[in-house]
Amino acid sequence: MLRKIAIVAAVFITLSAGAFFQSAIAATTPEFTPCRIGARPASVPAECASITVSFTHGLSPTEPPSENKSIPQTITLSVAKIPARGNQAATDPVTLLAGGPGQSATDTWPQIQSAFYPVLANRDVYLIDQRGTGNSERMDCPTTHTELTNDIEEAGKASAQCYASQSLATEWFTTSVAVRDLDAVREALGIEQWNLYGVSYGTRVALHYLKRFPEHTRSVIVDAVVAPQKPIGPEIPLHSQRSLQALFDRCKNDHGCADAFPDLQEKTDTLFSSLKDNPRTVEFENLSLGALDSMEFSDQHLAGTVRLLSYSAYGAAILPSMLHDAATNNNLAPFARQTAMQISQLEGAMATGMHSAVICTEDAPFIESIADREQLKKTYLGDSIIDAMIATCEQWPAGVIDNDFHQPVVSDIPVLALSGDADPITPPEYATLAIQSLSNARHIVNAHQGHTQAPLGCIPTVMSQFIDSADPKNLLIECLERLSPPALFIDANGPLP
Repeated sequence: MLRKIAIVAAVFITLSAGAFFQSAIAATTPEFTPCRIGARPASVPAECASITVSFTHGLSPTEPPSENKSIPQTITLSVAKIPARGNQAATDPVTLLAGGPGQSATDTWPQIQSAFYPVLANRDVYLIDQRGTGNSERMDCPTTHTELTNDIEEAGKASAQCYASQSLATEWFTTSVAVRDLDAVREALGIEQWNLYGVSYGTRVALHYLKRFPEHTRSVIVDAVVAPQKPIGPEIPLHSQRSLQALFDRCKNDHGCADAFPDLQEKTDTLFSSLKDNPRTVEFENLSLGALDSMEFSDQHLAGTVRLLSYSAYGAAILPSMLHDAATNNNLAPFARQTAMQISQLEGAMATGMHSAVICTEDAPFIESIADREQLKKTYLGDSIIDAMIATCEQWPAGVIDNDFHQPVVSDIPVLALSGDADPITPPEYATLAIQSLSNARHIVNAHQGHTQAPLGCIPTVMSQFIDSADPKNLLIECLERLSPPALFIDANGPLP
């Protein structure tokens, strides 16, 4: 069966009534009941509740709201609680803010829960599905699977269909509204202060919550930091190219990799050029279908797959052998299979409508003026990501955005920033920029690591130390000297002994 699989090109990277409503809901503590969260078979036990908050919080978008969309008084958010293991939990719990934008906190938890094992010794963890995700009025698209393509016309059509399928006014599904939801949930739970952990896009939510509600923020951990000053999109190709170049350099300096894959960078450049001029029909074993499948594989499929593999040090470890095999032996099946797997995984992981509601308010309006098209065209991703975002957002109205949204956060609240120096989308310099105006912050950078640091090595213990002490300056981090990336594979069997 010949099937054209489209590659992800967008970023997978805009009061008075609300005040009375929040006071009313805070009077009744929500009842939590046993549940399971996350997709089976990886679901885990938790305690779940629903909390109703104001839909608008008295906020208005910069333009009149769209027609034919509902603006109800309230919206119900899905909240899960992971109880502390100890007999008496501290009064200042932790809340996890998921990435995307468009990922669900409850769905994210099973993949990252090991990072919070030390924290759970004496603190509860709350998982709040941000409005538009998970079970909080998830804003999905009517298509059967996620399909974003470099075909700008098709990207625009898919976006228009997605927007038309939404029944609620999308202008109120942005970060500026989400942080007010988060504080309304805090009040309903009777919590005086949160300890926030945000990952990727969730760092944007965490930092904006700190800006709006410093009195209710005890500490903040931001992992793979999105600096408030930086719209996401125009620099992704540059960071992705830098990450790939660092991998090439690492291979040259690794005896086994350099001997196995001489001239890897030059061969990879040739492979991209060849596929751009001549996409190839590739047959591969589709593991999700359990059968042979085929696809028309282009340079854009290769680019998207390389980029997503680079998010993880484990994915990066297998890239040299995959690129060499594809360039030298014309074996594109592993890349085609990986592309199919990535698209399948993205289908359920991302609420595409909420993703668009956020980026079309907070990122797309600012990217064209700062995008260096000539520099982007020199990268393996090119500048099509800019055109894809613009085409997507032509269909979506700008939503609610605070006037100071892209201004630095100024605070003395304790903040711990975590970065990997091989991160292809949120490099360490983003965290450095974000904490310049945070007087009580510390930045930890892990060598050769990608996107998301929390589960790595002794980072869970470091995070627990930080939350317990609320002191970033005196953390014991010598254990991080033993943190190293996985060795580079020289073939499908793994690295050298």
